[in-house]
Amino acid sequence: MKFSYKARDVDGEVVSGEVDAPTPQAAERKLRSQGLYPLTIKPVEKGLRKEISLPFLKPKVRIKHVAVFTRQLAAMIGAGIPLPTAINTLAQQVTSKKLAQILTEIREDVEGGSKFSEALKRHPETFSKLYISMVEAGEATGNLDLMLNRWFIFIEKILALRRKVITAMVYPLFVIVMAICIAAFLLIKIVPTFVDIFNQSHVELPALTKFIIDMSNFLRSSYVYVLIGLVAFGVAMKFLLKVDQIKEFIDRLSLRVFIIGPLMRKVAVARISRSLATMVKSGIPILDSLDIIAGTSGNKVIADALLKARDDVAKGELLSKSLQVSGVFPPMMLEMLAAGEQTGAVDEMMDKVADFFEDEVDAAVEALTSMVEPLMLVFIGGFIGTIVIALYLPIFKLAGAVGG
Repeated sequence: MKFSYKARDVDGEVVSGEVDAPTPQAAERKLRSQGLYPLTIKPVEKGLRKEISLPFLKPKVRIKHVAVFTRQLAAMIGAGIPLPTAINTLAQQVTSKKLAQILTEIREDVEGGSKFSEALKRHPETFSKLYISMVEAGEATGNLDLMLNRWFIFIEKILALRRKVITAMVYPLFVIVMAICIAAFLLIKIVPTFVDIFNQSHVELPALTKFIIDMSNFLRSSYVYVLIGLVAFGVAMKFLLKVDQIKEFIDRLSLRVFIIGPLMRKVAVARISRSLATMVKSGIPILDSLDIIAGTSGNKVIADALLKARDDVAKGELLSKSLQVSGVFPPMMLEMLAAGEQTGAVDEMMDKVADFFEDEVDAAVEALTSMVEPLMLVFIGGFIGTIVIALYLPIFKLAGAVGG
């Protein structure tokens, strides 16, 4: 029988692996004979379920669950409750089973002598580099509860920003999808009924009507190929977006496209400014901060500008000057950053920049929503109205011929 284990070696390092033994006790004796001090020993899962498990099917911990856990952990640590006890209590309360499992492993690592930050590093899919860096800063200064609270406030603002963007994007997408579904229903189910009427009347069909009938025939006979094509297009785009040149082109376009571009730029600046302010305030080195922000920016053009700035700062150049050369960031942010560098108050200035651009995002989302609603109504009305008009044109023509 196989057992997976985590153990501490003679140098105090935590190692993991698998060992063959008939019982957990025998596995523990075998590990101790090898100079290892077991922390956890668990039987390796067997059967079909484990064999067919795929990475993209594995449950992921949502950021909001991590945020709730962090706020509660900060409160418990601030109240003087020992870290392992606090983690164990929260592991029994969290609603995410995956997070509960991870917290149990973290508690075992901490009880085994690992630092909290070291235990978090073994779960990079759940705890970001920023989270771990702030925990490390809290451990170094003895203010772990303060750092956890600071991360929670930061992530709350980031999630609020994300919700605003989603609000701006969901409505147009919903309307477009609904328009396509209604049009597909008309073409597949309704148009054939009119075709029978046209065939019986032997009326000459207008060009628009012929085009709509051809579309209907194509969808009815080839809808399987259409669906396959859409899926293939989605898969191809997923892989193409991993190509640096293509991703850079799309990301650069997203910052320039009409209406959406300015909104995306404001969102990026607000997020970067808030991240930089939080990390500087927490005592994280500026080079590490830029590296972390670049990795979570979500836009290759912005990430490249931040990484270039990191290299320039390492050579002694001011961050504001390096970011200005990139041409990606707005002058207002750069001026505030330069002022912060001169006065030693980068965190305060970046907080002000983040507040300003978050307000700008609010205004942009409001304007976009008010502009999109009438445009969407015109779009859906024109799209579906064209199909309806195309179907009734021959009937009007036939009625005119009968009346004449």
